[in-house]
Order: sequence, then structure tokens, then C-alpha cells
Amino acid sequence: MRNTLLRLVLFAIVVMFPLTVVAQHNHSEGHPDYSTWESKKTSNCCSDQDCGDLNEDEIRETPTGTEVIVKGGWCPVKPEHYLIKGKSPDWNKPHACINNSPNASYANDCDRLLCFVPKGGW
Repeated sequence: MRNTLLRLVLFAIVVMFPLTVVAQHNHSEGHPDYSTWESKKTSNCCSDQDCGDLNEDEIRETPTGTEVIVKGGWCPVKPEHYLIKGKSPDWNKPHACINNSPNASYANDCDRLLCFVPKGGW
């Protein structure tokens, strides 16, 4: 009984882990567009999982500008994040590419934001 319960708990953790890491949504639907994205920060915004549309509660406007959620914290969208190449797969939603790889090292979580396109374009 104890082994069965332990296996169930481990299975639940393995299944739930990817859901807590990825902030973006619907990557597969937009991948053909995301794969061509470039910003001043990077020439390759997309690594087959980093990009997706943002929910309304993952983006906000502040007196200092747009912010998006990255790993649970609010991060500013800077000029270098906006696309310089590519197009949005759906202009009705904001989209972002955020490197969520556990193997990537950044000075802080906000540095994980690679590319951004607002709702309706810019």
C-alpha cells in the first residue's frame, strides 16, 4: 500500500511539474510564426517551447510601462523585447517568449523575457 501511494505521489509530481514551469499558452498553434521571431535581445526568440499567448492576468500596464509575469513575478517589457522580425499568430492577444528552461542561467528571472508583441501590434 505504501509503495502504491508513493508511486502515485511521484507520478502526480512528474505530471504537474511542466504545468507550473510554462507561463505561455498555445505554443503549438503559433509555432510557425514564433519560429521567425527576433528581437534586439535575441535573434532566436523561440526554442520550440518558449513562446505563447498571455492571459489577461499575466500582463498589466503601469505608469512606467507594460509588465508581464515571469516565473511568478512582474517584469518590465523593455524596448529590446519588442519584435524586430516576425509577426503575431493572433493580434487579439499579447504574446511573449520566456525561456523557462531549468538549465538556463540568468542574473534574474526578468532576464528570461526574450520577445514580446502586444495585443493589436505596436
